[in-house]
Amino acid sequence: MRKSVISIALLVFALTLGIAGLVSAQENAAAWEAAASYLSSLPQGFNGIPGNTLKAKLDSGEKIFLLDVREPNEFAAGRIEGAVNIPVRDVPKSLDKIPQDKAAQIVVICASAVRSGYVVEALTFKGYTNTKHLAAGFIAGWEKAGHPVVK
Repeated sequence: MRKSVISIALLVFALTLGIAGLVSAQENAAAWEAAASYLSSLPQGFNGIPGNTLKAKLDSGEKIFLLDVREPNEFAAGRIEGAVNIPVRDVPKSLDKIPQDKAAQIVVICASAVRSGYVVEALTFKGYTNTKHLAAGFIAGWEKAGHPVVK
């Protein structure tokens, strides 16, 4: 189900962007409105997990693979305990370092939830079914929220 929702979202964006250069401004506005309507109907937290929720799950002992896709210097400056650092550009060639169980809980972390969002989508296309990114990223979603940071 999630894979089809993501596929539909990507298709909507691709069509919207592709159509943008071929149609009048009025039709373009209608396409953007349709895309906005679709996106606003996505469930709250779609592909993201708030820092407070992640902390509660970790505190309860849930088994979650934390994949930190920031650069090594960002990771060294502060990280969530237990996180594995694989910079975003290295993820495709490092799939052997992440759980092979496609249903494993994986939370992807970056500074601001941009790189992690890309990785979640890529893992979803690879068949992973239980991936989320740290909503708001490490800085705002974890560190500034006062959650523990390992240096």
